[in-house]
Amino acid sequence: MKIRVFLRVMVCGLLLVAITPTGELQAASSQRIVKIGVLASLNGSGFSLGRNTVAALRIAAADIQNIHPQYNPVRFRFLVRDTQQDPSRALNAIQDLHSRGVKIVIGPQTSSEVAMIKPFADANNILVISQGSTASSLAIPGDNILRFCPNDRREAEALVALLQHDGIRAVVPLWRNDAGNNGLHDSVKIRFQAFGGRVTPGFRYDPNTSDFSAATNRVASQIGNLISGGISPSAIAIYLAGFDEVVDIFHSAQDNPTLANTAWYGSDGVALSAALTGDSSAAGFAASVGYPNPIFGLPDALRNRWQPIADQVEGRTGITPDAFALSAYDALFVVNLALQHPKPLKNFQKFKQEVIEEADHYHGITGSTALDPAGDRLNGDFDFWAVRLRSGAYTWLRVATYSNGLLRVF
Repeated sequence: MKIRVFLRVMVCGLLLVAITPTGELQAASSQRIVKIGVLASLNGSGFSLGRNTVAALRIAAADIQNIHPQYNPVRFRFLVRDTQQDPSRALNAIQDLHSRGVKIVIGPQTSSEVAMIKPFADANNILVISQGSTASSLAIPGDNILRFCPNDRREAEALVALLQHDGIRAVVPLWRNDAGNNGLHDSVKIRFQAFGGRVTPGFRYDPNTSDFSAATNRVASQIGNLISGGISPSAIAIYLAGFDEVVDIFHSAQDNPTLANTAWYGSDGVALSAALTGDSSAAGFAASVGYPNPIFGLPDALRNRWQPIADQVEGRTGITPDAFALSAYDALFVVNLALQHPKPLKNFQKFKQEVIEEADHYHGITGSTALDPAGDRLNGDFDFWAVRLRSGAYTWLRVATYSNGLLRVF
């Protein structure tokens, strides 16, 4: 009797194998699990990009399973760490991920965080793929940092094109003291001055600033000096490079007539920020002073590819994703392609080069992911977004684009 039962179990097992599709059987028997560390800001400043990044990665992982069954399947296990855009938190997080055997990290989203974790990543053979760091000071060939977004020189090119279009002759900068925003300030200053524009000393504030009265008073004073020197108020602009703390800056600025009657321009760190549109007072001020923010853009020609993914991300987070977040989706596909090479992750330098080579040939939902010699995204369009009042609510609207040296204002 026991022999009959044993034989019957064996036959059933063989029948189950026979009726199971070959691809599914292989997936069940040979699927590898690869840990991916994710450094993102999920609470506090920058939460819009952080939450959308995590959502985009989870969607990408599911799509890789469904779209590319011909590949040797990889199951990604995400180890998500909330850095809150704090460099110290980012360093603690990557050290923890390293202790758990993680060799691939996506994020962090700010240059100050990347600068903090870079020595540890380089020393411990960890590949870091940032979707949001733009500081040109981090454009270093041969390190373990890859960035799937253009660096700040490209953003400065787009912004200065808009400043020139709008007849701006003098800029008063107001910026956050961190690697990314320092880089933006420097690149905008260099390019604007190269075209004959004037840039005042402005005001640089510390990341932990909560009272911005000194900053806004200094900016207003410099605007007054420019006007006294003969520059028309309509030819003067404030360039603000920061993150969600712009909400507090606008609260400080809104009762100052000089600041309320000067055009403001922003940066990628604020474009599409839910924190700004969620504060009616700050949003109202932003809308009244123009405040277009350039950001790495999504190609209109690829809308049929990125729009469905963007809709899925927004469905999960309630926040419209930008190209930075969707570049994380593309990054996971590139990593997956590199993992198809023989013995991936056995030789770190070889694997890193394979990721770079796959990126150079990949065309994802955000376009070509080709990298320059420093490991930064080689090409990229820019969109300008501004806060506007529509149907009784403040929302982000695209007001201009910059592509291949051509500016188009809507």
